[in-house]
Amino acid sequence: MARKPISRTLQLKPVQFSAHQQGEEVTLIQLMRELRDRCPTVGSRIWEQMVVLADGTKMPQQCFFFNNYHDLDDQTLMFEVWSYEPGALPQTLTPDPNQQNAVIDERDGTDDSREMIQISHVLVFGRSAIIESTRGAGGIIFIQRYLNRLAKDHELGRKFSFYFTDAVSSALRGEIERGKGAVGFTLGLSESVPNAESELLGMLSGVKGYMPSSGMMTVEWKSKDTLPVDKVIAAYDEAQQQDEIGSVIIHLANGSSIRGLAKFKIKKTIEVEDVGGKHPNRAELSQKMLVYLEELCEPGANGKRILDEFGALADNEIFIPTARRAKERPGG
Repeated sequence: MARKPISRTLQLKPVQFSAHQQGEEVTLIQLMRELRDRCPTVGSRIWEQMVVLADGTKMPQQCFFFNNYHDLDDQTLMFEVWSYEPGALPQTLTPDPNQQNAVIDERDGTDDSREMIQISHVLVFGRSAIIESTRGAGGIIFIQRYLNRLAKDHELGRKFSFYFTDAVSSALRGEIERGKGAVGFTLGLSESVPNAESELLGMLSGVKGYMPSSGMMTVEWKSKDTLPVDKVIAAYDEAQQQDEIGSVIIHLANGSSIRGLAKFKIKKTIEVEDVGGKHPNRAELSQKMLVYLEELCEPGANGKRILDEFGALADNEIFIPTARRAKERPGG
């Protein structure tokens, strides 16, 4: 009986680097090539995420390493991020730390088995990345954390510190405009975080702290006129990224509301062959990621494209949490 194809979600993630001096501008392409040269073996690329036990002992909880790195052209490359739970793998599946790349059978022998090693594919083009979203690898945030940690361990400097952002289609702005503008904004906070990096979360936490025994606190902004669209979208995106904020609603002038940002994020769901054990055909997956990149770079029916020739967003929006926004350094 033929196996059902596997669904995979490809997310477009513009890459932002921390503030640095003029002339120090870098890209994820440069960072990955530095790491490629400095980390020639699997063992040199492994990062162990540690967990602290009740007695203070630190134990590795999850291992990460990048694998099968390939340069496709001057501003395009592809690699995989592998993750696994140390001690949970049979000896035959444990990656050899002395090899340039791990080459193993990812299946444990049965079609119904769960993946024992999680693999997420990453395609980098200029200023953006297309990432295969997988739960097991810890999500995109762990890929970001892993690569930043590796760069730090190799003392590459602050200029190589980066983070992934969300590319949000111009449809979100269009949705607000179709609703004749935003006239209200509601947030629900379940837990206060007094020293939060997020300006929005910190402000809400201060208000909730006034009545510490309260449960969910709801804050609503209303206006007789329409609220500034840029401010509403930025606050909406920032709120969506805070676990302590349980609900976010944009109220529109025509009486409707927007409750979820996910449908506006630029992404694509594809289907690939299941080679067994619910593992995707990796060659097919890589090829479909390249096809998706071509789609993002080509003009659509409206004559506009999503990415320009440098991998930057051409006609869409990038939203960065307030805590992540680079503050301009004083001149001189």
